[in-house]
Amino acid sequence: MLKINGVFSASLTPVKKDFTINQDLYLRHCQHLMRQGHDGLAIFGTTGEANSFSLIEKKNNIEFLIDNRIDPKVLIPGTGSSSLNDAIKMTQYASKMNVRAVLILPPFFYKNVSDEGVITYYRKIIESVEDQDFQYILYHIPQNTFVPINFKIIETLLKLYPNNVVGLKDSSGDYDNMLKMIKYFNDFAVFCGHDSLALNVVRRGGAGAITAGTNVSGKLLCFILKNFKNENKIKNFNDLQNLQSEIRTTLTSFEPISLMKAYFSIVDNIPDWNNILPPLKHIDNPENNKLVLLLKEQVNKIEPLIMNT
Repeated sequence: MLKINGVFSASLTPVKKDFTINQDLYLRHCQHLMRQGHDGLAIFGTTGEANSFSLIEKKNNIEFLIDNRIDPKVLIPGTGSSSLNDAIKMTQYASKMNVRAVLILPPFFYKNVSDEGVITYYRKIIESVEDQDFQYILYHIPQNTFVPINFKIIETLLKLYPNNVVGLKDSSGDYDNMLKMIKYFNDFAVFCGHDSLALNVVRRGGAGAITAGTNVSGKLLCFILKNFKNENKIKNFNDLQNLQSEIRTTLTSFEPISLMKAYFSIVDNIPDWNNILPPLKHIDNPENNKLVLLLKEQVNKIEPLIMNT
């Protein structure tokens, strides 16, 4: 039986013009995402621009969310770093805050690293936290890190920490690899990081999804994944999945973080939404941008489709 499952949104992190986190908007967005039906929030991941923020910024804002009634048990913060010491400190902090789990990138920058080196990195983090009940989700996104989390790494960590290493987020887009993991590792939660592939992954025993697109289409993906067993009774189920795929295509046709922030800036009529940390760049005049307007048009179709199921 899987120790963790569901649909978690890889939440955006709104910032002000001075690049500090806009706490009021951050809280509002997290509350909005939970109202869409998510099981939780994967904050400070890739979509949350985690590697552009300092440890103190991330710690302060996790505490801010919790102090403002975001249940720590719905939070899965990203705590991985190229700095082992930073990864340890961030993970220790997350454990003390009693969050649901942590999502941990492998150390990146150095290429062609050994399996032993990656395993040692994870071992040092887990053993430094000293919490026998705390849960870890590995983060496989080799197109960004150039450090794949292969079967040997997973198998070794599962033997060492069977109660702690509970799953993996696969953002590689490699559908076959996800299915092989589901089949090979018993009771290991494989989360799909690709909105369009999530349905088929869950059909084959996957744990759910942790995706960026759920910032704008969370209600849609949550409905799809929580109702797929009854899809034969839902007359427009294929239309729901097709819309999810269309939204994913739009998001990946550009840099998705800036595109989603530009979208929220016009939908919420809050210009601060359009701020983004360098090296990423905001979209100029989002109210006239064709992709932003297309995304808005697609998202507007979600509610009517679900209402007609």
